[in-house]
Amino acid sequence: VGDQNAVSAGHGKLLDAWGPPDNAGDPVGCLATTFTFSPAFFEEECLGRFLKLETDAAEDGPVYLVEREEKLSQVACAAVLVDQHHCKGARSLRWDLHVVRPDRGILHAKISLLCWSNMARLIIGSANLTEHGYRRNREVYGVLDFHEGSEAPKPLLQEVLQYLRQAADGAVADNDSFPLQRMRRFLDRVQA
Repeated sequence: VGDQNAVSAGHGKLLDAWGPPDNAGDPVGCLATTFTFSPAFFEEECLGRFLKLETDAAEDGPVYLVEREEKLSQVACAAVLVDQHHCKGARSLRWDLHVVRPDRGILHAKISLLCWSNMARLIIGSANLTEHGYRRNREVYGVLDFHEGSEAPKPLLQEVLQYLRQAADGAVADNDSFPLQRMRRFLDRVQA
């Protein structure tokens, strides 16, 4: 019969994938794409796990704000590319929200690229960066970790990096804007 709470291989909580595994190192940067978006959910839940925040926005107030600002100031990039129809909401000035207007159609990809000093992680799935997408809906996702000795296919990582560059080209901003330059430097760093 076994443990009723055991999780089968291939199943898990998507938010757990935002947390660094042992020996991942310090956070370097992250870039995500989504169709619909909740800035508060992204900042408090996703970035909170990526950065390993020890405080909680709802319970710790000013202490949370100080910790969040300190940890975000140490990363090369924290950014989200969001379809033009759903790009709104309050946010911190420490992470970038990019409005994307593709040449044709919409930005519907759900990709998260997380990078720590010893590894990079790709999360590709069906969930939007919203509480419904991550906590209420039944969604699918896959996680690939790239590090020394990893068997994850590096050509796939290269293709995803190329896609993220193309998606960034659809951003509604001056091509030479500092946030877009920061994002492109981060992608260059991951590729290197």
